[in-house]
Amino acid sequence: MFKWVVLDVEPKEDFTLLLTFARGKKRVFDCKKYLFDDDYAKPLQDINLFMKAKADHHTVMWTDEIDVSPEYLYENSVKVKKS
Repeated sequence: MFKWVVLDVEPKEDFTLLLTFARGKKRVFDCKKYLFDDDYAKPLQDINLFMKAKADHHTVMWTDEIDVSPEYLYENSVKVKKS
C-alpha cells in the first residue's frame, strides 16, 4: 500500500484536516491557502460543507465533484507531533 493512501480524515473547524495515512502515519493538512487560492475549492469555505469531509477512494472527498489528490495531501501536510 502506498504511503499516501488516506485511511481516515477528521475535519477541524479551523479548516485543517487530521489525516491518517497508510501505515498509521498521522499528518495535518491546512486547507486555508487551498480554499482561498483555488476556485475549485471555494464551496469548501462553507464550514458546514467542509466538516463533511470523508475518506473515500484512498483520498479526502466532500462531494462527487470536490476532492484532493492523496499525493498532494501527503506532500503538503505536516507530521503530527507526539505528545
